[in-house]
Amino acid sequence: MENSLPKSLAELKSWLQHLDKGLLEKLLEYARQCYRTILEQLDDALTEHRSHGLRIEHRRAVWYQTCLGPVCVKRRVYRDGKGQRRCLLDELMGMNKRDHITLTVKEIALYLATNMPYRRAAEVLRKTSAIDLTHQTIHRLMGKVADPYLEKAQNELRWFLETGEVVVGEGRQANRLMIEADGVMLSLQREKERRVEVKLGIAYEGWEKVSKDRYRTVNKTVYTAVGGGDDFWAGMTLKLQELYALHSVKDTVVGGDGARWVREDASYVGGRFQLDRYHLNRELTAALGRDNETRGKVWHACQCGDIETALQIMAEAMRHARGEQAQRITKACSYMRENRAGLVDYRLALGEEGKKGLRHTGAIEGNVDKFVARRMKNQGMSWRVKGISRLLCVRLLVFEGKFTEWLANRLVLSKSEGQSPALQIDMPGKLVRRLVNHLSMQEPDDWLKAGLPALRGPHASRPWAQVLRSLSEVQPI
Repeated sequence: MENSLPKSLAELKSWLQHLDKGLLEKLLEYARQCYRTILEQLDDALTEHRSHGLRIEHRRAVWYQTCLGPVCVKRRVYRDGKGQRRCLLDELMGMNKRDHITLTVKEIALYLATNMPYRRAAEVLRKTSAIDLTHQTIHRLMGKVADPYLEKAQNELRWFLETGEVVVGEGRQANRLMIEADGVMLSLQREKERRVEVKLGIAYEGWEKVSKDRYRTVNKTVYTAVGGGDDFWAGMTLKLQELYALHSVKDTVVGGDGARWVREDASYVGGRFQLDRYHLNRELTAALGRDNETRGKVWHACQCGDIETALQIMAEAMRHARGEQAQRITKACSYMRENRAGLVDYRLALGEEGKKGLRHTGAIEGNVDKFVARRMKNQGMSWRVKGISRLLCVRLLVFEGKFTEWLANRLVLSKSEGQSPALQIDMPGKLVRRLVNHLSMQEPDDWLKAGLPALRGPHASRPWAQVLRSLSEVQPI
């Protein structure tokens, strides 16, 4: 914000247009001063109450990346009895020598990165806040946050496959469980393969109506994996076991588009396969085109469970077809035969009373788009397999509402640094409370208390001075 006062109405207009930005910069500068003062006073208190085994080696400044902007803080570095360097202030804040980013900044940056490319996330942060991180830094943060969670999940999955034992979960009860799975292909770079399939599964207990012709799933659970079908279903089973008492679920329906890993592995979770009606209708439309009458007959036969009649109608249509249409009908017939077990509507055996509130499967299509395709497909993107796993891990943590808790309770360290040592401070709780109260009651600097001399000077009656006076006055609410 310019220090010189505007000299004309045009200059006043331009000045006012940037007033909010100037005030924000001033407030952020004051906040950074307060932040630095608080941390440096806290470092002094830590020095007085440190363990006797720590000796001060030097006092060194470091830049903390905060949501107020970069702040240079001078803090003491110690050496313990084993000759290792320690920084008590960094340890208290959950940081290490290669990671001086506050928890708030990590949360904001990674949340943006789960919804847009890393470069764009860094650009948005720079333009909308005081946070200045490179896209490489955000990418490294993603790995530091996701890798411990992925390693934990992999160990649990390996134990489950080797022993068949699972941790006792919440034990939810459900009469019916709907499970749907699908895959999406992503392009790879610097890998042996050029593409990889990301498998996504959802499980839910039913539907609830939110508006006319709009429904949403109830208690949705999401699981993703990059790998084979067996590993996916093992991981999906393990996740469901942590939530449900699966032995009490009376009916499990597994929906899919006809992919072999979905159709043949439905028994993995004790379910019966159901072909999604969207994919069935797509195949029939591609094969029969504008022949709505024949398509309707085939559809009705499938809905009634008369699969033989449906196949006979398709065979009759194929005898009258020629050229490319005959090939499309042949392809549709093969598709129907392969997915014969899932053509019959799962609700048919439940009767009219049992079908109330039940709908076709197909919710997986929107979830594939929401969780994978929008962020990771098209836009010229290509990935490493590890990068896909990391991003999906954090996206699911955000969806499940566990991201902030995981980030706060986990001191993120690289594998080479090992685990964080115990904080060697003997500070009584009463002193901690008094210290926090003192630091939080810091008086503002003189500039914040300053007035505007121009409002009382020889130009006090001029229009621009009157505008300044109205801006400076606090109006009662």
